Amino acid sequence: MALMASLQLDSTVAVLCLAFVASCIFLVARSRKAGARGSPPPSPPALPVIGNLHQLGRGRHHRRLQALARRYGPLFLLRLGSVPTVVVSLPSLAEAVLKTQDHVFCSRPQPRTARGTLYGCRDMAFSPYGERWRQLRRIAVLHLLSAKRVDSFRSLRQQEVMGFVERIRAGAPEGAVNVTELVISLTNTVISKAAFGNRLGGVDPGVVRQMMKELTELLGTIAVSDVFPRLRWVDWATGLDARIGRTTAELDSVIEKTLAEHEGSRANDGEEVHDLLDGLLSIFKDGDQGFRLDRIDVKAPILDMFIGGTDTIYKAIEWTMASLLKIQQKWRRCKQR
Repeated sequence: MALMASLQLDSTVAVLCLAFVASCIFLVARSRKAGARGSPPPSPPALPVIGNLHQLGRGRHHRRLQALARRYGPLFLLRLGSVPTVVVSLPSLAEAVLKTQDHVFCSRPQPRTARGTLYGCRDMAFSPYGERWRQLRRIAVLHLLSAKRVDSFRSLRQQEVMGFVERIRAGAPEGAVNVTELVISLTNTVISKAAFGNRLGGVDPGVVRQMMKELTELLGTIAVSDVFPRLRWVDWATGLDARIGRTTAELDSVIEKTLAEHEGSRANDGEEVHDLLDGLLSIFKDGDQGFRLDRIDVKAPILDMFIGGTDTIYKAIEWTMASLLKIQQKWRRCKQR
């Protein structure tokens, strides 16, 4: 019995020794691998599960990030749930990320809302970098956003801006004017007519504007599954999945009706190109330097044009006008002194 106990003890010690040696080898290998990659950027203390989400708050994230950059440096790491995120706030570092190392960082993350509404992220904004993305970008630059093409809509822009100014003049004697709503209406009308002409498949332009507003809000929504991939069921439970499906179905229905109307018009008018959708349909039919578009390749870039041409432009105009008003107020105060 004593001999058997001694043998068992020896075997247990041997197993423990082997486990200890294996652990040491694993730790050394891991430390060397981490050393080869370099140490991670500094990071604020993170909480379990949520990481640094509590430090961002609910609004004015740019100011929170600015405060963190002052404390932890121009390059620091945040853990947004289970997603590591590097924040860059120095111009030289931003140039290294966006220009020097562009091929590494150019592919955007594909959030849940973008995958659901933009045809599985087959648009230009969220498509992964590669040959297909380069071809889509080339088509957009040469056929949709060329100087000649943009200049062809000059009269449209002038006409809508004149109407915008007249609406402000008409509303000014009655009191305050909601300039934000007028600017949103202006940008939506210009982009809508440039992209689709006056043909929206029989759908009221106001309805299209409301749907695009809903799409913009969805794209600005952070899904729970974006920061906690294992909690995808929460998006379903909160109704986000249903909202994405409803908005996608409504938008796709409008675009399909518009496509059908444009295709019928092209059959009657010949090959003349009137708007951006006509240009994409021409490439869809004939191809471009060996690259052919399918139907989704036509619909997704049009959504990109609409989103990029309305939301960003009206916000830039709104901020510009607000800044001009502040300058005017300061000038008046200086003049009174």
